[in-house]
Amino acid sequence: MGKSLNRRRRPRSPTFLSVGVHGAAGLGFAGASLVLARVLPELEYATVTLAIALVNFGHPLSTVGIDGVVLRRDLDRGPRLLARVLAATSAVALALALIGEVGYGLSPSFSAMVFLSIARGGAMYVAASRIQREQRYVLSLTLMQSPNLVLILAAVMTVVTRSTSAGLPVLVSTVGFVVAAGWGWAVLFAERGPLLVPEPAFPWREALAFMGLNASGLLLVQLDRLIIPYLLPLEELATYGVLAAIVGSLFRVLQMGVAYSLIPRLTAAASVRARRRLLVAEARLVILVIGVGSVGIWLVTPLVEHVLLADKYHLTNALILSAIAAGVAKSLNAFSNATVTALADPRELRLVNVLGWVSVVVSSGAAVLGARWGLAGVVYGVGLGWLLRALAGLALTMRHLRPAPAKAADQSTA
Repeated sequence: MGKSLNRRRRPRSPTFLSVGVHGAAGLGFAGASLVLARVLPELEYATVTLAIALVNFGHPLSTVGIDGVVLRRDLDRGPRLLARVLAATSAVALALALIGEVGYGLSPSFSAMVFLSIARGGAMYVAASRIQREQRYVLSLTLMQSPNLVLILAAVMTVVTRSTSAGLPVLVSTVGFVVAAGWGWAVLFAERGPLLVPEPAFPWREALAFMGLNASGLLLVQLDRLIIPYLLPLEELATYGVLAAIVGSLFRVLQMGVAYSLIPRLTAAASVRARRRLLVAEARLVILVIGVGSVGIWLVTPLVEHVLLADKYHLTNALILSAIAAGVAKSLNAFSNATVTALADPRELRLVNVLGWVSVVVSSGAAVLGARWGLAGVVYGVGLGWLLRALAGLALTMRHLRPAPAKAADQSTA
């Protein structure tokens, strides 16, 4: 009796697991970032921040939407799928590596590491998404969050070797992507069963629709880091890296954790009522975490600046408030992204795609205008794009969350 009661009281939502794993990885990323911010010169730390931004933008984008397809369809996990993935990820990785070299002045060696990280990181992401479809959350989450965990190793090695160059942490991060991709695909190949029926043609139109949807979201995720070098002195990028590590990590964890756990469960939900109940339960959890977390961030930030960073960086109240406001918009977007990925039909996907890119344009323009008020103005500008994207996605998919009209139900029973 007691055991069954405890089992009933135990939270069944995988969001607790997802947010917990994302939180642990996010904490590791934040800690590693703060260590690197302390031991590296400002310009070297800014270079690390830029390289990580390019890779974190590029490796999910390089899948060209294949990750969305494997979440929705039971595709064969064999060599043909891997060949498609590697061809796509390598092409996107080459383009972004050239952008890093020409547009941001990265050296050829850094550009090569960016290329390899994106190409193998995209392959890792598809493998993790295929495992996520089966709701094997621990393995999938471990793969997806492995880059954050590897960054801890990079920070430790930088401290131990007393390196003052950005090259070492970026190299360690690159090796981590290669190892994670190999591990993920080894698992898929080992569990592959025989093909009982011929595999249908690969749905490239669906994949490209997901690519467009993901691209605008990924660009918004990294837009602050990518636009700051053009609007403000490069040292401000280092300050933003610290801001993202201390304040932004909580909201990034919520954004990734909620969307990750909601997508497969919304897809599997048998009724509108089940979808609504699921969203309400997750919203309550997120609101509670945001409230408690924001207060904690406000109180802890001065201590982190003094103890961990030795007062090398100072985050003003205006900066902290801007990051919290942008973080709330990102958390709202997690619900929007989950409903679109799980429920949207092709027409809705196209509309959300268009509105997603509109939000990027609005966000960029607002960041340019906000730059006259410094770094906080840029953060508010990008946050406006997140809010627009979230509201647009929810508005377009709201029909999937409304009960059927009473008249229609009466006619069907008649």
